[in-house]
Amino acid sequence: MMIRFTPIFLLLFLVPTIRTNGCGTYFHHEQYRIAWFNPLLINDAALRAFHYNTYFEFQYPADPEQLDYRRNCQEWATYLGPEVKEADVLQILYKIGPERFLNILDEGQLGTRFKNNTFIQQLLQPSHAEALAYLNLAMRAEFAHFSSTDPWGLEEEDFDFFKQITPIIQEAKQKVKSLNDPFLQRRYAYQLVVQYRYAENADECSSYCDEYFAWDSSPSILVPWAQYHKAECLITQSNIAEANYLLSKVFAQCESKKLRVFQLFDLEKLDETWRYAKTAPEKAMLHTLVGLMTSGRALDQIQQVIQLDPGSRFLPQLITREINKLEDWMLTPQLTFFEGGSHTFSFEQDEDPDNFMPGESMGLLEKDIPYLRKNLAKDHIYLKELIQVLDKWSKNPAVKKPDFAHLAQAQLYYLDQQPVQAEAQLNQIANRGDARIQLQKQLIQLLIMPQQMNILGAEAKDEIARGLSRLKELLPQSDESSRLYPKLMLYFSRMYQQKNDGLFAGLFYNRSVTIPKNNYESWDQYYQRISYFERFATLADLDALIALHQKKEQSALEKMLLVPLDPWEKLPYYYDGDDEEYKPKIVESAPSLDQAYELKGTVAFRQNKLEEALAAFEQLPDDYWEKNYAFSGYLYQDPFASTKTYPWEGETMEPYNKKVILRRMLELQKQAEQPGPQQAEACYLLGNAYYNFTYWGKNWMMFAYGKSVGELYHSPYVAWENYSFAPNSKTYFKEYFLLSRANAYYQKAFKAKPNEDLAARITFMLGTCDKYAHHDFDHPYWEEDETEPYISPIFNTFRDQFGHTEVFQDCLNTCPELADYFKK
Repeated sequence: MMIRFTPIFLLLFLVPTIRTNGCGTYFHHEQYRIAWFNPLLINDAALRAFHYNTYFEFQYPADPEQLDYRRNCQEWATYLGPEVKEADVLQILYKIGPERFLNILDEGQLGTRFKNNTFIQQLLQPSHAEALAYLNLAMRAEFAHFSSTDPWGLEEEDFDFFKQITPIIQEAKQKVKSLNDPFLQRRYAYQLVVQYRYAENADECSSYCDEYFAWDSSPSILVPWAQYHKAECLITQSNIAEANYLLSKVFAQCESKKLRVFQLFDLEKLDETWRYAKTAPEKAMLHTLVGLMTSGRALDQIQQVIQLDPGSRFLPQLITREINKLEDWMLTPQLTFFEGGSHTFSFEQDEDPDNFMPGESMGLLEKDIPYLRKNLAKDHIYLKELIQVLDKWSKNPAVKKPDFAHLAQAQLYYLDQQPVQAEAQLNQIANRGDARIQLQKQLIQLLIMPQQMNILGAEAKDEIARGLSRLKELLPQSDESSRLYPKLMLYFSRMYQQKNDGLFAGLFYNRSVTIPKNNYESWDQYYQRISYFERFATLADLDALIALHQKKEQSALEKMLLVPLDPWEKLPYYYDGDDEEYKPKIVESAPSLDQAYELKGTVAFRQNKLEEALAAFEQLPDDYWEKNYAFSGYLYQDPFASTKTYPWEGETMEPYNKKVILRRMLELQKQAEQPGPQQAEACYLLGNAYYNFTYWGKNWMMFAYGKSVGELYHSPYVAWENYSFAPNSKTYFKEYFLLSRANAYYQKAFKAKPNEDLAARITFMLGTCDKYAHHDFDHPYWEEDETEPYISPIFNTFRDQFGHTEVFQDCLNTCPELADYFKK
C-alpha cells in the first residue's frame, strides 16, 4: 500500500544509436540536413571539401585525383623524352617513399629493381646523370622532413632537423649557380624555397621564389607550390595581407594546396588584401575565397564573381553552396523539426523556450517560433534575390555548364513555390547524358509534384509512383542514396501530412527510418513500424490502413509503400560497410494488419471508446500481447485489484491481454450506472483501472507504448533522446498525467456512499491522484530534491475522517512519507 513520492524509473526501448561527446548526446547536422541540390553536379573532385557544411571538417584528401602530382610527373616525362610514362614517374616520386628509394640507390640496384620503369631507365642514362643527382637530393630532403635518425623513436631529442637540411641547402645553392639546364636549375631552386622556409629563413625563401617562380614565368606546378611556401613565410613575418593575396592565387592555380589555403586565409586582413589584387580574375578569386568561407549569405560575393569573371570555375560551387544553405534554412526545420544551419541560440537556462524547435507534430511547426518565423520571411526575400541573379547569369555566354544553370534555377523556383517556372527550366535539359544531371532533373520533377497537382488523387499517386521508380533506377546504391531517398520519403510524408492524409503520410514516413527527426524513434522494429501512426493517426486513418491490407488490387504507389525496405534503403548513417552487427537487412516498413488492429484498439481506448476498442482487439489472438513487443511486462497485473486493496496491489492475470481488460471494464461500467451497494465498488475498481492506465500506474501500456522519466519535464531542448508520448502527451495530458478519468470514478465511488473502509481507500486514492495532478512539470526530475514535495490537502481529510480505521493505520505503516507529514 506504499506510495512512493520521488523515485521514478526510466524505461528505454532500444534507444537509437547516436554520436556522443563529453557534453552529452547529439546528432550531427549533416545526418538530417535537407539538401536536394547535389553538389556533385559540379564534378570537380578537388572542390568537394568546400561543399556547404555546417561544420568544416578536413575529411577529404587534398587533390583526390592527384592532378598536381600528375602535372609534375608530366613535366618530368616531357623533359626526359616521349618514351617515359607518366605512371612510372608517379610510382617513383609518390608511391615508393624516399627511404626505400635511397636504400635501393645506395645498393646500386635501381636498374635491377625497376627494370621495367621507364622513368628510372632514362635517369640511369649517362646523359641524365644530373637529373638522377637531383632526384637523390629531393629524396634526401623529403626523408629529412618525415623521418628521424632513430626509426624507433627512442632518441628523438638527438635528432637535429636543421643539421639534416643544411648540407641539402648548400648543395642545392651550388647546383643553381653551376647548372645551365633550366629544368633542373628550377628544380633545385624549388628545393631552396622549401628548405629555407623550414629553416625559418623567410628572406631567402622569398628571394628564390621571386627569382625563379614569378607567377607568369612558367606553367609549371612548381610556381604555385613555391608561392605557397613564400606565403607561409610572409605569415611568419606578419605580412598577412600579401600572404592572403598569394594564397588566393595558389588556390586558383593548384589543387593540392586548397585545403591548406582555406586554413591559412585570414578574413580579418581582407580589407588590406584588396590592394594587391590588380586584375579582374585576381579580385574574383578573393571574392571566391570569402564566399567559400561564409556560412551565412554570400550573394554579394557571388555577384562580384559574376561581374569580374562570369566563366569562373568556382561559380557553380558558390551557387550550389547558396542553394544548399537555403534548403537547409527553409526545409530542415519543416521536415525534421531540427533547426537548420548553425545554431542561433545557446543552451543557457535563461534562454527563452519559445526560441527552441518543437518536437515533431501534426503541423509543420506546432508553435510559432519567433526567430524562425522572422528568419523564414528573410530567407524568402533572399531566395528571390538569388533567383534574379542566376537568371541574369545563366544568359551570359561565358557560362560553361548550361545544364547546371538550368538545374540551379529550377531548384530555386521549386523553393519559391513556382512549379511552372521550374518545369520550364527542366525542359531545357535533354533526357539523356550525364547520369547526375538526369538524377537531379528527376528529383526536381518529383519535388514539384505536390505544387502542381492534388496528390490525394489516384492519377497523382500513379505519377508519384512512376517518378519514384524512375529515381530509384537512376540512384546509385551508395551512401549518397542512403541519405537522399529516405529524405525524399520524409518529404512526401510531410506533403501528405499537410493534406490530412494520415495513411500515406505514415507509410511514407516509415520509409524515412534512417533520417533523424526531433522525436523519439526506437530501433525496435515493432515500435518503429507503428511510431508515426501511434502519434498522429486518427481512427479513420487506421481504418484506411486495415482496408489497404485487405484490398485485393493495390495501386502502384500502395504496393511500393507496403513492400519491405531494401537493404540499401535501410543503411544506417553510422554503417561503415564492414560492421556485421549493423549490416543492413530486409525489414518490414508498414504496420502489419495485426499491428493496425492493435493500434486502432489502443487509440479508441485513449478516446474512451471502449466498445470500438474491444471490437478491434477481438481481431487478434489471445496470446498476441504475450508474444509481441514489451506488452507482457506491463499488462500482466490485474489493473482493477479489489475493493480490499489499492491499484498497485493487483494479482497476476491469467490470461492477460487487452481484450480481457476491456470486457471487464464494460461489465463494471454497467454496474457503475446501477444504484446500490455494488455501484461504489464498481466505480472504485474502474478508478483503480484508470489509475493503472496512466503514467503513474502499473498497466500504462494500455495507453502508451513507452515510458521515460523525461516525459515529466516540459523541456525546451531536444525531443528525440528518450521515449516521448508527444504529441499525445498534450492531447491526453489530463487523462494520462493528471489522472482525470481515475479521479472522476473515485469521486463517483465516494458519492455512492460506500462502507467506511472503502470510503477510506477512496479518499486515500483521491489524495494520491491530487498529488500526481500537481506534479511540477516545469522542473526536471534531477531537481526534485531541491523543491518541497506537494502533499495533497485531501490527506488531511483522510486523517481527520478515517484516522481511527485500520485502513489509515496500514497507510502509516507502509507509507513513511505520509507518516512523517502527519507528525509535522
